[in-house]
Amino acid sequence: MKILTQISETKIKNLVRLLSERLKLSTDVSNYAPGRRRSWLQYEAPLGATLPWRKANQDGELWSEILEIGKEIGFTPELGLASIGGTISPHRDAAYADYKAIGINLGGTTFGYEKAYPEYRWAPQAQLVNPTEVSETDLVGGEVYEFNCKNLHWTTKVSPTRWAINLWQVSNKQRSQYETFKEKVCPTLMMQ
Repeated sequence: MKILTQISETKIKNLVRLLSERLKLSTDVSNYAPGRRRSWLQYEAPLGATLPWRKANQDGELWSEILEIGKEIGFTPELGLASIGGTISPHRDAAYADYKAIGINLGGTTFGYEKAYPEYRWAPQAQLVNPTEVSETDLVGGEVYEFNCKNLHWTTKVSPTRWAINLWQVSNKQRSQYETFKEKVCPTLMMQ
């Protein structure tokens, strides 16, 4: 886990306003995230092998703000998940996500991370970090950080008003399904 930048208090307030006003939140169905409410951004990724991709919140102003932050750190997300509250138990992100993930933290929490994969790619057992490196980082709000989402990660001491935005590019494993979905659902985007 590496903190890349700190966004301004003005930008934090604007993001929180947009998230609060523009998102329809649902209770998180993930068993590792009790009490969290969430909304997918741009597209909802399949959390199981038989589930489809779906169109999600497509708020242009919110996504533009997110893309601006991504541009500042050299990362172009394809989808995201905005959430509020709720602790998150140790987990790895599902097959839709490429290894590098970006987090935008908008409130108080502690981010836990167990580094086993040394790089942003798969590695055989013999090349994994052994023993794993475990860290917990206190975050106060405004941090933009990167991490390998295939390493275990979690949150504790989460403020009930803490918003988080997690961003990904689609993995090679899911790329063809994602592109096929976008061609069917958003053909005009594919022509641009």
